[in-house]
Formats: sequence, structure tokens, C-alpha cells
Amino acid sequence: MPILKSFLKDGEAESYQNVVVTFVPGRKAVMTIYESDDGDEEASGGGGEESWVEREQIVLSDYKTKEEMHALMVEKGFQLKSPEEIEAIQNHYKDEAEAKRIKAEERREEIRIQKDEMKRQREEERMREEEEAAAVDEGGDDSSSSDDDDDSSSSDDSEDDEADSGAKDEL
Repeated sequence: MPILKSFLKDGEAESYQNVVVTFVPGRKAVMTIYESDDGDEEASGGGGEESWVEREQIVLSDYKTKEEMHALMVEKGFQLKSPEEIEAIQNHYKDEAEAKRIKAEERREEIRIQKDEMKRQREEERMREEEEAAAVDEGGDDSSSSDDDDDSSSSDDSEDDEADSGAKDEL
């Protein structure tokens, strides 16, 4: 299938006169040959597309090589465009492919930047949470448990001191 896709999307089919490719992703590749109401095989000329009548449909996936596809085009009466026209078509498709590649590259860069920004924001949030947790831990230890321990031990010490001094007085 990649050969057929290349034949259709890279401009080879359109290198023939009166050929227009409409690529529909996910659909079977079918070449529809039209002729005008007046019997003109190439379906071109004065009447325009509205006067065309479907003459034949060919499933292109039945053809395995580009050579077979080109032979089909000739067999059905299609003639190659001039070398200048073919070159212009090829350049058009090359330019289109390059523009698509650049757009995809730009999109990948945008996504990378977004991911980096999200990572930076998560890191800042993590650091902020750690700082808040550290501040809560420091504030809680100073005011509750260490102050109570200091008060009780100092009051116990003063009572012991008073009892010792009273014992000395009695002797």
C-alpha cells in the first residue's frame, strides 16, 4: 500500500493530463474515469465538470508497482503532461511535504516547551509544599512540647531546692 499511497500523494498520478486526485484517508483507492456528455473521452473542454458522466471505476490496490499504475494510466488513454508541468507538480508536493515537516517540528517544540513548563510548575509546587511543611514543623516544636518540659523541670527544681534548704535549717 505505501507504493500506491506514494503514487497518489506524491503527484505521480497527477502527472497525467486531466487527472485530479482526491485522497480520502481510510477509504479504498478507486480511480473513477469520467467522460463528458458529448462523448469526449478525456472529459475536458467546454462543458465543465457538471457535464461529466462516470465511465469506469478501477480499484487501484489491485496494482502492486508504480510501473503497473503508470501502464494503467497509459492504457486508459491518459497522456503525460509536459516535463515542465511534471516538474512543477513535483516541486509543489516537495514544498507541501517540507511545510508539513516544519509544522510538525514546530508542534513538537511547542509540546516540549509545555512539558518543561509543567515540570517547572510541579517542581515549584513541590518546593513550596516542603517549605510550608518545614515551617509548620519548626513552629509546632518550639511552642508546645519544649516549653512545657522546661516549665515542669524548672518548677520541680525549685521545689527540690526548697526541700534541701529546709533540711539544712533543721540540722
